[in-house]
Amino acid sequence: MDASQWIAGFRSVHQLVRSGGATEADGEQHRGMCEELARSMMASQGQRLADGVDARKQFKVAQVYAVEVNNLYRAVTREVSCTSFSAVLPDGFKVGQLVTFSLQLGRGAEPITGQARATEVVKQKGSARVAFTIEVIGKAASAQLELALFDAVLARLK
Repeated sequence: MDASQWIAGFRSVHQLVRSGGATEADGEQHRGMCEELARSMMASQGQRLADGVDARKQFKVAQVYAVEVNNLYRAVTREVSCTSFSAVLPDGFKVGQLVTFSLQLGRGAEPITGQARATEVVKQKGSARVAFTIEVIGKAASAQLELALFDAVLARLK
């Protein structure tokens, strides 16, 4: 099967899962295809897969979502995965700092919320690029984020 056929098949299964009409077997197939695509993307980007972590949870997408940190700072994401995100925020964040976040995945959708810890702070002129590792997020919110990330990938593969 060539890549375009595989992508067409994935798009079909992904849409079925997104619509809520997927069977348990469809869900299993979707998870497997997500894992395969995420592994391929990570390999092409030279990223290593952490031990014991599914690629579909670790792969990153350069994607702009509105994010609010500590109910105070509003920004947009630079990179997002199911376990992390980064954004340019005002200077002052410290590595190890625990924050609350709200991530808007699309118009009309309820934002997903959770807690994240700053893992990298790169100071820039008057701001900082801050990378966060998501520590607390609900199961439904995590699934919603994963679907949104694969939506973003599929949007680029037209």
